[in-house]
Amino acid sequence: MLEEKEVLKEHLQRKREQHIHQKEKLEQMKCTIQNTEEEIEQLEYALSEMEHMENTERAPRIVPNDKVKEAFAYFCRVFDYLQHRLRLSFHYRLVCEILFSRYKFRSRSHIPGREYLSFATVLTYFKRERVMVNAGHLEY
Repeated sequence: MLEEKEVLKEHLQRKREQHIHQKEKLEQMKCTIQNTEEEIEQLEYALSEMEHMENTERAPRIVPNDKVKEAFAYFCRVFDYLQHRLRLSFHYRLVCEILFSRYKFRSRSHIPGREYLSFATVLTYFKRERVMVNAGHLEY
């Protein structure tokens, strides 16, 4: 009888620990679900913006090479401001896709077919500028 009581106590303790662990996993899953919902909304918005650009047949704005750094500094400030005001975390890759669909950034190259920056370069410039903005190198 004493042995069965000890076995039941151990089993009860394991079940309590399992319950605590399940609650923790549930909280993590709720966060994951919320992040996925936000990402879906952002993807839908990015897609709608790109479709809007195609439907309006409006030519993308061209940013001269000497203004590219200023443009990315501005985009990063707006990115931070919107995240702060809306209390959302935007995926900067999606932001770069929208920028890439709306703007053409002139490169230093004058070789035909390479006169504009690629998406990978736009993404790199945006990341680099975000690091500089977050490090406090730019003033608002």
